[in-house]
Amino acid sequence: MQRQADTETSVSPWQRLSSSVLNTSQVRLIDQIAIDRYGMHPLVLMENAALGCVDWIRARFSEPIKTVVLCGPGNNGGDGLAITRHLRCHGWDCQAFIPGPLEKFSSDTSHQANILQSGQGRGLNIVAPKDWNGVADTIQSAHLILDAMLGTGARGNPRSPMAEWIQAANKASAFKLAIDIPTGVNADSGQLSDPTFQANATLTFVALKPSMLDQLAAQIYGQIAVLPIGIPEQFIEELLQ
Repeated sequence: MQRQADTETSVSPWQRLSSSVLNTSQVRLIDQIAIDRYGMHPLVLMENAALGCVDWIRARFSEPIKTVVLCGPGNNGGDGLAITRHLRCHGWDCQAFIPGPLEKFSSDTSHQANILQSGQGRGLNIVAPKDWNGVADTIQSAHLILDAMLGTGARGNPRSPMAEWIQAANKASAFKLAIDIPTGVNADSGQLSDPTFQANATLTFVALKPSMLDQLAAQIYGQIAVLPIGIPEQFIEELLQ
């Protein structure tokens, strides 16, 4: 059973910042400043992002539901793996699918995969090329589908198997949730690829992205929520000055 998240009555600094717009270069710069100047480890930022998403999901759905998390090899996929782990800790039937091999993952995504594997591999499915098409059946049976395939830095059309996974997800009746940005949308220009993940809601990080103000792309994003990832407000305010 679903229920809407409670409406926040007080105005926090992050709610004020949620109206800010940052392009992909600015977001990368903020991340790099947080890492290099202030010593915030990328995995800490990834965990914060995942926890914010899990809080939103658990507020949106009153009880655990069957969830499929579609992940890519980059850090957006790492967010998805961390979300999978935290949802499973709350008793959710949550399975992450990511195309192998492991050697192609980013270092932080590999780390998240290793954490899931250390729990006897539960929740993690590193899918070999010969098994890519079989994921579509699992996608169709889910009640919630998370898109953590390609993040804001992606360009061009999604390739196999993610293209096929997007097509299967778009046909499914499940609630579809994009992590940071729907795969197939150019975060800056709003240009749509073929295929593009059609989200019911999008959880983006730190600030809005330019394409979220585009009328056509907005139909792909669905409801948009801006989540903090532990980067101090002053970083964003300094960049916007």
